[in-house]
Amino acid sequence: MEILGSSLSQRTLLPSTSSLLFRAAAGEQSSLRFLPVWERRIFLARRAVRPPVVATMVLQERAVSAEAEEKPVRFKVRAAVTVRRKKKEDLKEAAVNQFDAFFDKMGKNVVLELISTKLDRKTGKPKASNRAELRGWFEKKAAKEERAVYTADFSVDSDFGVPGAITVLNRHHGEFFVESVVVEGFACGPVHFPCNSWVQPTRIHPTKRVFFSNKPYLPSETPLGLRELRQQELKELRGDGKGERKPSDRVFDYGTYNDLGNPDRGIEFARPTLGGEKKPYPRRLRTGRSPTISDPEAESRVEDPMPIYVPRDERFEEGKEEMLAAGAWKAVLHNLVPMLLAGFCPDINEFKSFHEVDNLFKEGLRLKQSLQDQLLHKLPLVSKIEESSDGLLRYDTPNIITKDKFAWLRDDEFARQTLAGINPVNIQRLQAFPPASKLDPAVYGPLESSINEEHIVSHLDGMSVQQALEEKKLFMLDFHDTYLPFVDRINAQDGRKAYGTRTLFFLTKLGTLKPIAIELSLPPTRPGDPRANRVLTPPTDATGNWLWQLAKAHVCSNDAGVHQLVNHWLKTHACMEPFIVAAHRQLSAMHPVFKLLKPHMRYTLHVNALARQILISGGGVIESGFSPGHVCMEISTAAYRDHWRIDQEGLPADLLRRGMAVEDETRPYGLRLVIEDYPYAADGLLLWSAIEKWVDKYVAAYYPDADSVRFDSELQSWYSEAVNVGHADKRNAPWWPRLKSPGELSAFLTTLVWLCSSQHAALNFGQYPLGGYIPNRPPLMRRLVPAEGDPEYEYFRRDPARYFLASLPSLTQATTFMTVIDTLSTHSADEEYLGERPDPYTWTADGEMVEAFHEFAAEVRGAEAEIARRNADPARRNRCGAGVLPYELLAPSSGPGITCRGVPNSVTI
Repeated sequence: MEILGSSLSQRTLLPSTSSLLFRAAAGEQSSLRFLPVWERRIFLARRAVRPPVVATMVLQERAVSAEAEEKPVRFKVRAAVTVRRKKKEDLKEAAVNQFDAFFDKMGKNVVLELISTKLDRKTGKPKASNRAELRGWFEKKAAKEERAVYTADFSVDSDFGVPGAITVLNRHHGEFFVESVVVEGFACGPVHFPCNSWVQPTRIHPTKRVFFSNKPYLPSETPLGLRELRQQELKELRGDGKGERKPSDRVFDYGTYNDLGNPDRGIEFARPTLGGEKKPYPRRLRTGRSPTISDPEAESRVEDPMPIYVPRDERFEEGKEEMLAAGAWKAVLHNLVPMLLAGFCPDINEFKSFHEVDNLFKEGLRLKQSLQDQLLHKLPLVSKIEESSDGLLRYDTPNIITKDKFAWLRDDEFARQTLAGINPVNIQRLQAFPPASKLDPAVYGPLESSINEEHIVSHLDGMSVQQALEEKKLFMLDFHDTYLPFVDRINAQDGRKAYGTRTLFFLTKLGTLKPIAIELSLPPTRPGDPRANRVLTPPTDATGNWLWQLAKAHVCSNDAGVHQLVNHWLKTHACMEPFIVAAHRQLSAMHPVFKLLKPHMRYTLHVNALARQILISGGGVIESGFSPGHVCMEISTAAYRDHWRIDQEGLPADLLRRGMAVEDETRPYGLRLVIEDYPYAADGLLLWSAIEKWVDKYVAAYYPDADSVRFDSELQSWYSEAVNVGHADKRNAPWWPRLKSPGELSAFLTTLVWLCSSQHAALNFGQYPLGGYIPNRPPLMRRLVPAEGDPEYEYFRRDPARYFLASLPSLTQATTFMTVIDTLSTHSADEEYLGERPDPYTWTADGEMVEAFHEFAAEVRGAEAEIARRNADPARRNRCGAGVLPYELLAPSSGPGITCRGVPNSVTI
């Protein structure tokens, strides 16, 4: 009866009736009139034929006492355990599975145990069921289905209560993946245990794995039977900063970025440690590998394709691995031929005409010149690849040139991409003229920009500069201070050239931007010397046109570097990692906040580990493909030191900081966009609002007041550790949110969800569709803009198109970059998008939150419909028009592949 949530006394009228009868027997005859007729008749009958009422009560109490002393009844419940199998197994894995199936029959099996939310009164320990063996493993050994369901039967007492946890002991030889466990047979209904975890064999991890039910509990509300297990599980996940991590581990700890270089290969491969007083940076997941021989402070590297440590459950699932494997094979095909040809004939490594660039998308690498034909015949492997892989050697045509092949040449398209391109988060409103630097003038020259009123006044549609400022018509891309401290070191590298650039734009009456001036800055030759500045304005002749195109290319190169190193990698990858590591170390799987954040942490640690291995490492793809070269990560470090602050990373705060919006309580989001047709911001606010409402409702359900936030020990430990350890170099900054009230908690969680989902999607999935055509957005420049008197100026005048192409990345640089961003822009088939969960009805036992999540999903779908409507509105010229691409990077849903749309829940690539 206790299982049913009631007692016998609550289900019968007997106690209340007996009380009245007792009072009546004592002389309170008037009480009889309150009894129903049938109870009055019972009373009179008992008076006539039964012993006195007092004696009757004594007998009843004895009967109840005797019943209470009876042993609880035992009954059976059944667990259905869903195990997900690999689609493809190597020979070793197949052999292990057959071995396990055979020995499972012999008793070396999987053992489960249910744990109650109640304590056993006799032992003071959590109530536990009998140990039950998982049945059916041998019988299903040859089944081909992706999922197999096994069963286990438990025997429990009637006073067992509700199961809150289940333990799994894997006595097989190999690991297996438990997706979920459902226990049926209790009066409360089915109990769900969302597992989604690899269970290691006892030879590797001898202790039982614990999985909690889907019912959320704040730490202070944890049932007595689960408190010890809750602490034990968190303790097992926390590293102690010692030892090397093994692939099967589930340990989370912090380390610095001391594994980007490989000094044992030579001094040119050494890289400074990022993280610490000298070079502040977020902390990464610790791997604990041994130090290098040359530098004891540097951690030895694990080179691709060897696996790098990530906690077992944080690694990619099979669908993601298949997508990356396909991308790797495609990369081999795309890069092998140009690398071989460039090795035999360096001349071939240069684009001689725009036709050769276009051929990458038309004919791929089927280059027909006689010399190349001879080389192909001399290299049987290459000719075999050419013969057997039709279409694989050809690059997909980037979206940016599908609607208008020459759009990238136009100024309006150059400006439009600052609002609706790959990096729409650097455009800012100019609030003072001329723009000014914040660098040390003793080192970098005068603070004020060289752009003056004479340069731009003729492009302001009759306005003065002051009037244009007041009417919020002037905007700027400012990469001056970001690049100038590093320009000398960049330009000293072979085949790399850069400026610190500023670009001014004017907002036209149509709501579009037009560029009106570009400033190209080089540092002074010596401190105190004048800065080498050039200001270019929209051209009026042929020579000026090509110089203007080169200047725009340098702006795009600056923009590409800041996009990749700061806005994309630093802010949505690296800065999120400490919050994820801390969540696993300090928040129980039962914690409501962990349940909220879990879909937004998927795959991120594995993605970041691969980035350290392949992309941001010394000599890796980023250094090879972007202008800053070996100083790339130092630019990222400087941005973290000088500019990153989490309180300004939410969309509304960021728009206000950049002057792209002003506060306006009459508008739906409490602000008004200065450029109404700003696709990134307008669509982003739709998703921000949906996330904010969902998180507000979720937080309010568990935190009714400030005390409930302040006294949540796990929540405060999570936040404190993420700040003080994960972001140790900024732990004393005054701008950190306090996290002392439901409102502060909700705002902070909204920002995290936004950064991991929508912000990352806006910055990532357009990389190939919008940046795959190298002339549109070169990530690397190899020549400066020539001036009269320069040795190269005459070559430029004779063949400006050839000079322009020679300034862009070479063939091998371009194709390597294109293959990488092709993979980075690809959605895998197992992607989970905003508003989706793999277990939408069972991720929590809180029915109200399940319903609230479905309301959130509906709002996300509504945002997608509104984005489609906007893209069809001809009045919105930054996303609709002849040859203009629609802006779909924040359209939430997508199919697999390169789609230039889709908002995954987390940083998954």
